Amino acid sequence: MSVCSPCFDSGISVAACNGGIQFGYVTPEESYTITITHNATKRMQTFIATSELDGTLMIEGAKIDALQGYTIRLDGCAKFTICEVEYDCISFSVVNKDIVTEEPAFVNLLECLDC
Repeated sequence: MSVCSPCFDSGISVAACNGGIQFGYVTPEESYTITITHNATKRMQTFIATSELDGTLMIEGAKIDALQGYTIRLDGCAKFTICEVEYDCISFSVVNKDIVTEEPAFVNLLECLDC
């Protein structure tokens, strides 16, 4: 049994209504299985995503509830990089926010990060 390292705490709250979530760097143009787990209920959602040319991972269509916390992991304890440090997961919380545009934007969980 493998042991995962501690999660990266993004320190960011995202809007419940968003176009998708961008959260880490991996090998470019590879397919990954990603899970989002509700921290309180442990309910999981699974997604298959291919990393972008720059190595970022993005998921679309996650059902996230306002005022709740979530954790994102790659299947099999695979790691992603944030500021040249490898992590097994990343955590974030959700808030109610007014969306000013018709199309909600992708949320980058690393946008407040200063490497």
